[in-house]
Amino acid sequence: MRNDSVAIDRQQHVGRAVAGALTLLALAATTLVGQQISETLTFEEALRVARDNNPVFQSTRNDRPAADWQVREAYSAFLPTASANSSLTYLEGGAQRFGTVDLGVSGTDYYQSFYSLSFNWQLNGNTIFGLPAARANQRATDARIDASQFNLESQVALAYMTVLRARDGVDVAQRQLDRALQNRRIVTSRVTSGAAAGTDGKQAEVDEGRAEVGVIQARRQYRESMALLAEALGVTLDEDVTLASEFDVFEPEWSRESLMKMALSSHPSLRSFAAQEQAASATARQAASQYFPSLSINSSFRGVTQEATNRDFVVSEAQEFWENRVSNCEFQNALIQGVPTLGGDLNDCSEFAFTDERRVAALADNSVFPFSYTKLPFQASLQVSIPIFTGFTRQRQVSQANNQAEDAKYNLRAEELRLRTAVTQSYDNLAAAYQVVQLEQRNRSLAEEQLQMQQRRYALGAGGMLELLDAQTTLSTAEQAYLNAVYDFHLNLIRLEAAVGQGLRAERQP
Repeated sequence: MRNDSVAIDRQQHVGRAVAGALTLLALAATTLVGQQISETLTFEEALRVARDNNPVFQSTRNDRPAADWQVREAYSAFLPTASANSSLTYLEGGAQRFGTVDLGVSGTDYYQSFYSLSFNWQLNGNTIFGLPAARANQRATDARIDASQFNLESQVALAYMTVLRARDGVDVAQRQLDRALQNRRIVTSRVTSGAAAGTDGKQAEVDEGRAEVGVIQARRQYRESMALLAEALGVTLDEDVTLASEFDVFEPEWSRESLMKMALSSHPSLRSFAAQEQAASATARQAASQYFPSLSINSSFRGVTQEATNRDFVVSEAQEFWENRVSNCEFQNALIQGVPTLGGDLNDCSEFAFTDERRVAALADNSVFPFSYTKLPFQASLQVSIPIFTGFTRQRQVSQANNQAEDAKYNLRAEELRLRTAVTQSYDNLAAAYQVVQLEQRNRSLAEEQLQMQQRRYALGAGGMLELLDAQTTLSTAEQAYLNAVYDFHLNLIRLEAAVGQGLRAERQP
């Protein structure tokens, strides 16, 4: 029993550990997939979440490190480059030939090693103009990221406002259903008392059914708008998320001229196009620098080793060397003795004898592989190159770069014209939308009064079912029109902000 209890405890412990690991994995997966929002979401929080999670914006923002490294690379072009090389070689003995040249016969195999430490410094047009081009590209990348962030915020604003519109649309549809239920109760009481025909009751049921359909469609549209908002934010939104920010309708007090000035002076998109035009011009100057001469300075430090694998061969070569020294010494002594007029002293040829010390020294001198290098002479060179003809490659590249610079100027001009049109249209649409809101608000109030009056008249038998339904339809239409007018105002304001290039609400100000 004790062993069974211990086994059960172990199983429970392992089970808890596995469950904990699975929980951690699930949490990690949720974090990787995207940040999940719960409870309430303000407009400012939505902007922050979108900046941190929207995949399209993140992809654009990832261009910044590459642009920074391009600038560092351009600075480093003014510094010399360094390279270290090393090699190990095995050379088999035998006849050695190089083309038709006989290099003799090697009586043993060799191990060889080599090292080289090289330095190179170059100066040309690409080096000189590469740095301004890289810095211009960095500024263009920053401007493009800023423009992408502003476009993302405008997209989130439209999606956020669309959700609010759909949410209020659900409320409008629910109020229409509540009024249909109220009308049905009034009609039912009159039909029951015999004061109205039975067809009035059927008509009230039809009106109620249509109101129920309106609620279903409004809720579907709300869920769809929430999905689009989640896509813009780049996260998962729960169904019970509540949008906490509210926006008021106010009278636009800006002038078209002031808005146009703001757009043409500081719009992120216009700044992006201007930075791209500057980067394209810098790239064109860099391409034209291919006609400049180039200067190159090279230097290298080298070393080599060569070790024979046959020790007997090394000893025999050393012995032969010293025997030749002895033979030459004896020949000189004989020459001095045979021709007294030459003069000179006789040499002691025994000092060139091949001894055990010299045998050990020969073997030690041979034991150099792989790192006992023999230093080779230092090498340095200066080279000046003047390009003369490259098969029209330079002409094509310079022409393409100039064309891209001209295209960038045209794109900048086209963006300026687009913003002028967008500001004019958005401003006019916003001014008109504000006036429509005022009118639709009055129409809704009148429709409410009319419905209340027709409900009282029908209850008293002074009005007919058709008049009651007409009043109901009129109020439903007025409420929907007012809702559309309010959110048309907000959406046109967002479009005007997108055209101007900055927030115009107090809530949008940083």
